Amino acid sequence: MARQYKKILKKIHPKKKKWQEDKPKENFGKDYLLIAVIAITFLFMIAGWANFTIINKILYVCLAVALSTTYARRHYDFTEQQDYWIVRVSYVAMGIATAAFLVNIYQNFIA
Repeated sequence: MARQYKKILKKIHPKKKKWQEDKPKENFGKDYLLIAVIAITFLFMIAGWANFTIINKILYVCLAVALSTTYARRHYDFTEQQDYWIVRVSYVAMGIATAAFLVNIYQNFIA
């Protein structure tokens, strides 16, 4: 019985080869669209900062924070605690950006 159990475990969880374990995971250069959106966001922030209302400034800053934290999580190796806080910051920034967007729509088209 124990031999069969070991055989099943070997089939389910095969041992990795030595060259597979040592190879680092490379993610750099795969997020071209995310990098482009971050660059466009910063470009719009710089170009229109003087003309933005307070709601627009909050919207763009929170959007830039959310996109930047998403990029950082994909490309940097954070500890579990750091990753926990970065995820929370990203969610809060996305939530505030969404709320600011809805307020902006309300101010411009409804009120």
